[in-house]
Amino acid sequence: MAPAVTGAAHRMQSRRFRCDVARNGDGVRITLEGELDIATAPEVEAALRDAAGEPAAGPCVLDLRALTFMDSSGLRTILSANGAARRGGRQLRIVAGPPAVQRVFEICGVTDGLRFVEP
Repeated sequence: MAPAVTGAAHRMQSRRFRCDVARNGDGVRITLEGELDIATAPEVEAALRDAAGEPAAGPCVLDLRALTFMDSSGLRTILSANGAARRGGRQLRIVAGPPAVQRVFEICGVTDGLRFVEP
């Protein structure tokens, strides 16, 4: 059985993920780096929720190019944000991630329901 992750070890794991939010007159760009999983998905959810709640916000671009891993929690976060954007009359634009990340979308058969764009 693997030992539980606690204290400093947990903080070290958390540093492997970044969620950068850049706002400009054209909208919001959220750039993710590292591993999008059950531990980091809440940070991404909050960033996407904040971006969607901005008045007269332009498009929200979610840049996945620097992700190294994504699990089902990350997929759920992105699908939920996409649904919320559509219900609000907006569009979530996604810059595709590396092959391992894109494979998650493909295996789950959701690529047609998302808008992937060029960087």
